[in-house]
Amino acid sequence: MKISCRNKMAVNSRKEAIIIPVYKNMPVLRDITGKTIDDELQTIIQSDYFDFEDGQINSFYVPLELKLKKVFLLSVPKEPKDQFIYRALGAKVAKTLLNNKLYSFSIIAFEDVYNEGKDFSYTTAFIEGVLFANYSFKEFKSEPPLELAEAEIITASTRLKRYVDQSASEWSLTFTYVNLARDLINFPPNVMTPIGFEQYAAEHLYKSVKVEVLDETAIKSNGLLLIDAVGKGSSNPPRFIKLVYKGAPDKTENIALVGKGITFDSGGSNLKTSQGMECMKADMGGAATVFAVVNLIAASELKVNVHAYIPLAENIIGGGAMRPGDIYLSLSGKKVEVLNTDAEGRLILADALYLATKTEPLLIIDAATLTGACAVALGDNIAGVFTNRKFLSKHLSDVSLQVGEDVWELPLYERYSERLASKSADLQNMAGGPKYGGAIVAALFLKEFVDNYPWIHIDIAGPAFLEYEHPVFGRDASGFGVRLIYRFIKEYYSF
Repeated sequence: MKISCRNKMAVNSRKEAIIIPVYKNMPVLRDITGKTIDDELQTIIQSDYFDFEDGQINSFYVPLELKLKKVFLLSVPKEPKDQFIYRALGAKVAKTLLNNKLYSFSIIAFEDVYNEGKDFSYTTAFIEGVLFANYSFKEFKSEPPLELAEAEIITASTRLKRYVDQSASEWSLTFTYVNLARDLINFPPNVMTPIGFEQYAAEHLYKSVKVEVLDETAIKSNGLLLIDAVGKGSSNPPRFIKLVYKGAPDKTENIALVGKGITFDSGGSNLKTSQGMECMKADMGGAATVFAVVNLIAASELKVNVHAYIPLAENIIGGGAMRPGDIYLSLSGKKVEVLNTDAEGRLILADALYLATKTEPLLIIDAATLTGACAVALGDNIAGVFTNRKFLSKHLSDVSLQVGEDVWELPLYERYSERLASKSADLQNMAGGPKYGGAIVAALFLKEFVDNYPWIHIDIAGPAFLEYEHPVFGRDASGFGVRLIYRFIKEYYSF
């Protein structure tokens, strides 16, 4: 979608629709709307009968001489609110326009309506909401779904115009990779197998990112035996993808990213219920997120060095599948007993996390749809965050507020580590004894493999794939985490 900004009056817009944010007794906007529109507008908003609810969208009468197909009034709060509201308004406007088969629009900037232009966050959030709603998964559609082609911001502020002119390309680029992650997750599991992911990655890899792929033989020969254990029950063999981007080649410092890539999770021998399997194509959400983030960083030419590790496996019942009671040697040298084959994501992450320590990174971030327990605790709109450095949680939370992707820190409660003690091996892959606190226990398991390097674990089991409509992210794959991790690295780790 093309995004632009201009200082001319709305009456001269050549777009198919114009959106005017309104509230009761708002100031005159004649310099922006033009006299004809403003006269009609003031008649409505000064009326005693003006009682629009916030977020309501109404068609607006326009004199016939104006060459506009549609004008909509968008009812907004009288006082500016938090950014979530404006993202939700953007998504709602996009859906309204598409339902009316309108593909281009102008909107009067919220900062002009509120006479407030400090950081332009309202217009930014609105455009982000439009971009979220302008996505659909179309790979298997005989006819491509409708999409918005153009969005134009109208403002009297030269500062806002300059800001939009500078930001529009970054907004578009960011959502190119948000949508890439959504596509990866939305693909059916018969297509997005480990090899399918490998092929997709090769086709969509940004030119400055280097890739190395280990097949099932190389996975075993390189000692990634936990990944092998999870994937060996399937006829679709596992893969391990390593990505390297050197945006600061004169520096040795680097960031490590790790993404869980279970392309389908039946639970293995500890078989899930039918309902529990319905969304398990999304169990590679962490892998999709990390792949998208690395490519977005490269396309944005951030001055940072990134190593990414994406273990991919299908957790299926089969003749060679792992069983409860099996013990496997991890890359770190620790021996792990499998109590439950449905706690497989932490196994493939364990080998990947330990490998990530070998570049001595400034920080390791992993993203994973790791535990249903985290979704139970926080719901489907919030990701759980665990870290072994308190300041990292504060920084990530600050970025979370900026991008509107909600996170909440959960504790690495050390006493629960006792529950990972195995009678037969160094560790077991889930708690023995009490079954509560599953997200914490899973994070403590991962902590065993990061060698005390600064580390953030983001459990995206709730928000990565949405079964119920979200006001901004919609349904199915949300792209949650791409903007969050990208912005975090850009603000705190790029040179």
